[in-house]
Amino acid sequence: MRIAVSGTHFIGKSTLIEDFIKAHPEYKHEIEPYYQLESTLEPSLDSFLEQLDYSIEMLNTHANESNIIFDRCPVDFLAYAMCTLEQEPIDINDSEVSERFSVIKEALDNIDAIVFLPIVKEHTIEYTEDDAAFRKEVDKCFKLIYSDDIYDIFPSYDHPKIIEIWGDRTTRIRKLELSLDL
Repeated sequence: MRIAVSGTHFIGKSTLIEDFIKAHPEYKHEIEPYYQLESTLEPSLDSFLEQLDYSIEMLNTHANESNIIFDRCPVDFLAYAMCTLEQEPIDINDSEVSERFSVIKEALDNIDAIVFLPIVKEHTIEYTEDDAAFRKEVDKCFKLIYSDDIYDIFPSYDHPKIIEIWGDRTTRIRKLELSLDL
C-alpha cells in the first residue's frame, strides 16, 4: 500500500509516520520534499511549486512499489500555493499552479490512501510560530480541496482513499490501522 500523510505544518505528520513505521517496519518512508530541497527553499509560491513538482516526481517514481509512506503529497503544496495566491489577489486558476492540475491527478492515482490531519480544537499540538493565522488558512484550503475536490484533481470518487484522523498519538495510529485494515 502507498500512503501519503497530509496537513498543515505543526500538525503531527512526521510523528504519525514515525509511530506508523515503528508498528509497521516493512514500510519505507519518503521524507517531506522541503527537507529534500532544503538548501534552495524560501517560503514562496516558487518554493511551493518546486516542492509540488518534487512530490509528483516521487509519487511517480514509487508508483510500482508497495509499503511506502510519504510525508506530504501534491495536495499539500496545492493548499499552500492556494493560500499564498489569495494573499497576492491572484486566482489560482489563472496561475501556473493550474497548469499542473492534470499532472497532479495522474500522480495521485499512484497512491492508495491520503491521511489528512486537520486542525481540531481537541488535541492541539503546541508549537511556536509567528503566523498562526496563515496556518489556519492553509488548513481551510486543505478542507476545501479534500471535501469538495474544487480543482478536480482526484482520479476517481474513491481513489485514493482519503482518511481524516485526529487525536492523541495512540488514537491516530489506531484509527489509521483500522481505516487501512492493518
